Amino acid sequence: MTRLSEKPDEVIVSIDLGTTAAKVGLVDANGPRPTSVLSREYPGGVLHPKTTWAEGDLELWWRTAATAVKEIFPSTGIAPSKAIAIGICNTCPSLTPIDRHGRALRPSILYMDQRSLKQAEKIKRKAGSDLLSSIAGNRIAPGAFSATSMLWIKEQEPEIYRRTFKFVHANGFIGAKLTGQVAMDPTNASFTGIFDLREANWSDELLERTGIDKDKLPDILWPYQKVGELSQNAANELGLEEGIPVAIGCADSVSSALGCGITRPGRVFETTGTSTVVAVVSKTPKFDTRILNRCYIDRGLWLHMGAMSTSGGSLKWFKDNFCEREVADATRAGKSPYEILDEEAATVPQGSDGLIFLPYLSGERSPIWDAYARGVFFGLSLSHTRRHLARAILESVAYGLRNNLEIIQSLGVEIEEIRAAGAASKSRLWRQIKADVLGKKVAVSSVKDSTMIGNAILAGYAARVYDDIFAISDRFYEDVEDVSIPDMMAHEKYDRYYNIYSDTYKRLKSTYRQLALAN
Repeated sequence: MTRLSEKPDEVIVSIDLGTTAAKVGLVDANGPRPTSVLSREYPGGVLHPKTTWAEGDLELWWRTAATAVKEIFPSTGIAPSKAIAIGICNTCPSLTPIDRHGRALRPSILYMDQRSLKQAEKIKRKAGSDLLSSIAGNRIAPGAFSATSMLWIKEQEPEIYRRTFKFVHANGFIGAKLTGQVAMDPTNASFTGIFDLREANWSDELLERTGIDKDKLPDILWPYQKVGELSQNAANELGLEEGIPVAIGCADSVSSALGCGITRPGRVFETTGTSTVVAVVSKTPKFDTRILNRCYIDRGLWLHMGAMSTSGGSLKWFKDNFCEREVADATRAGKSPYEILDEEAATVPQGSDGLIFLPYLSGERSPIWDAYARGVFFGLSLSHTRRHLARAILESVAYGLRNNLEIIQSLGVEIEEIRAAGAASKSRLWRQIKADVLGKKVAVSSVKDSTMIGNAILAGYAARVYDDIFAISDRFYEDVEDVSIPDMMAHEKYDRYYNIYSDTYKRLKSTYRQLALAN
């Protein structure tokens, strides 16, 4: 690590635009360690104007993040003048058309949105699966690859499409708010379906096949590159000094991977927030379309990823709709409601007394790739309680994680340990369930907010504070707090439930489609 200044109190501002909340951190530039992290939920959360739609108000996301930045400095006693760089990461895709002034022309279309089924089928017909996999390195699916959403806007909202200056994801939107400059990074562009993963640039051939105009796509910058400097207007909005370097940043799972020290082939991490991702870094552009593939933080590196859409989101849905008493108890005790749910779920035996949950509340990405799939509690009986339902949700995420991890292992990846990150990594119970279901050690760092670290490393490099991204990432992750060791007797028991989990989806697959057609 190279420092241009030895001042001990400099900080990097890290902004993580999640699906339901904005998280802002101040990271010690000499660490890097978060000195403080502040999370603020977006008022109204995810918007569902129609049953299969999922949107976010990015203007509201911006105001929420800006307020959190203003609040975090006085809460820590750190002077805003100590901020030397800003990093951004985002939930992906979070497609937003903006005008020439950086204003959102409509709400963002999120990764779990299923409105563009017809557009996805059109792209498949015109481009063909072989061409898509050979160039884009992925299959095409509604919402999960934002070209389908771009095409939906073109066909269903032609006036918005006409007025669109650039299509961006959330980090590009915030980058434009901060600097007035517009860009997209390769990690986000990888999940558009019109990006060449080997060349790390827009594919003219796929653009021609899809009918999306290239001039509506932003320039590509690597995550560690500076999109611009903090403008006077944005500086006034945030209470910071004008001219601070702003890195374009990356998708949140990529930032989390970097914060977990995923810097060389074979290292595996998983992160569970609203969605769940498990990934391994590779130097070989060999893409298996049962999972997702994207560029990593520099040329010649890729991430092979399994991605579930509403895994942690299922637990939040359950908490919001069925756990009023637990939420009240948590408020009185000064705890998180999820701590209370953990305590209750821990009283239920492995396998939830024969209850299995399918966490497909808004379709599913890998490995089933089914936009029609929906959530199911299977095996429900009069003896089951709310505690059983909570544990079944935790176990379902571990089953889906295993489903994806088996594909990654089939690529020849040897796995001894999985590095855990994200909000769920704070749950000792959930980490142990994952270890038992996977039969693998699950390690967690003493710093749970790995996206804060990943953002700071990239922003620090853009500001020329660091000169080696991978070295600083490795140096950070030496600090391991805890390792969950799998109980192999529990693993054998979970084998049986995992097979039932997988078989249940297969048996329901055609019924899901019938249900969708009946609505």
